Amino acid sequence: MPEMTRMMTVIGSEFGHVTIEPDQVHVAAIGGTDAFVSPDGQTAIDRLPGARLALPDGPCALSVHVEPVLTATYDAGALMLRTDAGAWAKLAFELSPQGRRTAVSVVTNDCSDDANGPTFSRDGLFLRIYRWQNLTAFHISEDGQTWDLLRLFRLNGHTATIDLIAQSPTGQGCEARFTQLRLVEGEIADLRDGS
Repeated sequence: MPEMTRMMTVIGSEFGHVTIEPDQVHVAAIGGTDAFVSPDGQTAIDRLPGARLALPDGPCALSVHVEPVLTATYDAGALMLRTDAGAWAKLAFELSPQGRRTAVSVVTNDCSDDANGPTFSRDGLFLRIYRWQNLTAFHISEDGQTWDLLRLFRLNGHTATIDLIAQSPTGQGCEARFTQLRLVEGEIADLRDGS
């Protein structure tokens, strides 16, 4: 992890505070932070603080353990993939309107396609993004060893970065701590078998 954090850059500092340390990244977002393009085209927002890492050209998977302090609806800690085509996708551990800690995915090629996944009672969750050409897979894990496929999709564009972000669309702010950051290069043979 220390080698990776040295290659990170801070983004969106006007929307919060980001601390990059050798063994962790801490992101504190102010209220009103989010990234979303409503399907009806009425709302578009992209206001997020975070730490950015450029991905290598070949197939790779980036994973991290995130512990967000979830207080208000839609507070979240997340990984956000961005491409050179302006497309982006977000894999979040988020507080739902029902007050549940939820794995959430948002895919935005033109407008945002938003979907809720499973809920958890734990404070933290492992998130993983696998990227190869236009193909992207989102995985989640409770132990960082066995990975459940949350979403498999196409994201337009090629050159990509991943941001470690926090958001607080409806609240006064949200903090998230990211640890156990890992980047593995190479293809994943089966995206559905837990590997």
